[in-house]
Amino acid sequence: MNDLLLHACCGPCATVALPAWRERGVEPLVWHRNPNIQPELEALRRLDALRRYCRAAEAQLVVDERSPGPAWRSWQARQHSEDSSGRCALCFRLRLGGAAAAAAARGMRRFSTTLSVSPYQRHDLLVAAGEAAGEEHGVRFVYLDLRESFRESYAACRRYELYRQRYCGCAASKWEAWHERRARKARA
Repeated sequence: MNDLLLHACCGPCATVALPAWRERGVEPLVWHRNPNIQPELEALRRLDALRRYCRAAEAQLVVDERSPGPAWRSWQARQHSEDSSGRCALCFRLRLGGAAAAAAARGMRRFSTTLSVSPYQRHDLLVAAGEAAGEEHGVRFVYLDLRESFRESYAACRRYELYRQRYCGCAASKWEAWHERRARKARA
């Protein structure tokens, strides 16, 4: 079956998710739209890595570069005032809502996301956002837990010479990741 739209957040996560879907007999349409990535240079580096990987993997990639609209502006305004779980839930709703709408517009019955690769994501929030987006747009969210394969993405990034980011995407997550790395170094 090739009726799955795969929301791709970045190249590193796609190196795990795309092969996992192919092993299941699915050739997904890889779809990228992540208006939450900050700063813009970071967003461009992540998109470049995804493009490079999709070319190497011979996967079809669609980049949605439409203006993110009012939902994104609302998220952007609230990202620093929300705790991380509230901020992440909003972000998942924004990204997976876009993926569900794109799947429905293309006549695809299912969608998923490469965000399920990261052990650093709140998977309960991810699933809730995916299911809500699917219900809203009349498509089915398919959750594939790929956290056990996360470390494989490190080797794939070296093999394909892909940029690997050090934070989830928004400015607040960049700040949190920096503090966490600093604290780990201080303990060592």
